[in-house]
Amino acid sequence: MTSAAVGGRRLRPLDFLVLSLYWVAIGYLWNSLTALILPDLIIQFAGREHEGLASSFLKSIGTLMAVVWQPVVGAVSDRTTTPWGRRRPFILAGTAGDVLFLAGIALAGNYWWLVAFYFLLQFASNTAQAPYQGLLPDVVPEAQRGDASGYYGVANLVGILAGTVGGGLMLAHFGRGAALASIAVVLVTTMLVTVLVVPDRAPPVEGQFRGVSEVLDKTFAVPFRNRDFRWLMISRLLILMGFGGLQNFAFFYFDNVFFHHDRKSTAVAAATLLGLAIAVAAIVTWPAARMSDRTGRRPLILAGGLFGAAGTLVLVFSHYQWAPEVFLGPLAAFLKVPELAAQATLAGLVIGGGLGSFFSVDWAFIQDIIPGHEGGLYMGFSNIATAGAGIIAVFAGGLLLDPFNAGPSILGLPGGFPVVFGVFFLWFVIGSLSILKVPERRVV
Repeated sequence: MTSAAVGGRRLRPLDFLVLSLYWVAIGYLWNSLTALILPDLIIQFAGREHEGLASSFLKSIGTLMAVVWQPVVGAVSDRTTTPWGRRRPFILAGTAGDVLFLAGIALAGNYWWLVAFYFLLQFASNTAQAPYQGLLPDVVPEAQRGDASGYYGVANLVGILAGTVGGGLMLAHFGRGAALASIAVVLVTTMLVTVLVVPDRAPPVEGQFRGVSEVLDKTFAVPFRNRDFRWLMISRLLILMGFGGLQNFAFFYFDNVFFHHDRKSTAVAAATLLGLAIAVAAIVTWPAARMSDRTGRRPLILAGGLFGAAGTLVLVFSHYQWAPEVFLGPLAAFLKVPELAAQATLAGLVIGGGLGSFFSVDWAFIQDIIPGHEGGLYMGFSNIATAGAGIIAVFAGGLLLDPFNAGPSILGLPGGFPVVFGVFFLWFVIGSLSILKVPERRVV
């Protein structure tokens, strides 16, 4: 990236590509891990009769670190002064920790070691993520936020797609060790490009924090006083709770509903559903980002949440055939799964439309309403919605899944899944309507 990229001058497409590379690694890490690798480990260590509770506890206690730590380290990076910049040291150190704790997950011999290493991985990853997200507004001129949001959305989705499909195939054919090693390679490669190429010369906001009380006030109280930012976070939290819930329960859904202990078929079906969603989202994201410069950001986020709600209903009614047999038969034969399982994977087409619409403007809308010089603080605080969505979705879904699965079937499915997915549907709808409380600050 050239020095002309800093200081308000327009960025070139190559600049955006380099700047967004670490998004690929973030998407690859968390989606291969949470959607495929961790559910597989949970089933091994805790058993299917306790999978909901074990998943809820593991991801909640680990992601609690993300909610608390990422805003703090983002605010600290805003005020850091080093010869190497204010963001780079955190990105390098956090990624090194990622590699170490991924190795710990690979070697974990029981559930409690898995919990410990997942907690430490969250600490390391968020040490890198908040300063990296703060680096983005440091570099991107205001007039190019829409373009940047499109690039970042596509990069994140590429990482999600690679992690979901690539991670699923590696898990199915080569095992967990290979899948975890691939995550480490992607993280280190993209980190090196980021810290060696992207400029990090923005001056710090002010002096470092003088005590714990100032850390808490500046990190948590200041962003919350911003009304528009507060409503945007509520909408973002609810919509991401819906998407995160679908992602985290897709593996359990196919295992319980269709395959019953067949890990390979379950991994293929879950990877197909999530892969379709991500592929469609990647196609939608770029044109939707450009459209937002003409229509505003709100309509795209509203549409994203409603598409997510529609895709959730497709899964709830998956035991009722609606896809034409002429199409469904060949798809089932190609995937080597039952026809209704193949039909369930098609929900990814609708969910992907929502995911792409949401990701296309998510970053840009946040930048429109926050102070530009405190990107680390506000982007770190925004992770409360991102990480908090995972905590709430897994915790609430896990508590509901096991007892309702032990009861009678609902709509032809184990009872827990219509109940849990019905909750996800409500989150999508309420989150979509909440975005109407956030005004457009830029001229459309």
